[in-house]
Amino acid sequence: MRIAALYDVHGNLPAIEAALRAARRAGADKVLIGGDVAAGPLPVETLEILMALGDWVTAIQGATDRAVVTCYDLVMAKRQSEASAFDPLVRWAAGRITGHQRDWLHALPTDVRFPTQDLGEVHFFHAVPGEGERLRLPPGAAVVVAGRGHHQGTERRDGCLLVYPGSVGMSEDDPPGAYWALLAERVELQRTEYEFAHAARRIGRCGMPGADRFAERYVLGRVPRS
Repeated sequence: MRIAALYDVHGNLPAIEAALRAARRAGADKVLIGGDVAAGPLPVETLEILMALGDWVTAIQGATDRAVVTCYDLVMAKRQSEASAFDPLVRWAAGRITGHQRDWLHALPTDVRFPTQDLGEVHFFHAVPGEGERLRLPPGAAVVVAGRGHHQGTERRDGCLLVYPGSVGMSEDDPPGAYWALLAERVELQRTEYEFAHAARRIGRCGMPGADRFAERYVLGRVPRS
């Protein structure tokens, strides 16, 4: 099984479209969306695409996905003062997604695992359970895939290969692009370019507060990253 791990989309529609095309070209049998899907400039359109792909896509829930659901519920309950405490990207997404999309996000599992012929059983989390030296790796896991601060890379810990696919929509890596990973006979870290200038203009027109800054930093790479 060839699995494309696409993490931290953050409503960056042009980036996820490009990454999905690249995953198809790479012959991915499955796309694993690693959470933090909607909190960003184009949440409705991003969810529409992913939800329409059927069994080819499996998604897990990220921290901002849970926040979007909670904020949506507060908005629907007219508890605006409580909703206003959330991050602006979360509030933007919560104010625009549909009830069906809210339910899809709410129902996502927090982790999944898939058996592979070459890598063994691969465990997918939005973030590795635990922190620092106290990581709680699944017993006997050969490979764990998780996000790590929107950076891409790999490391070995206690006999386990940790794979950090990077971020599709809010990458902190240089140069700009949609970062992801392909798990097949081996782990292949990927970076996909897309039409950055066109994407920046589209995001800039979406109406989200701070959309231009989002595009400058995460699409055009013109703001220093952490």
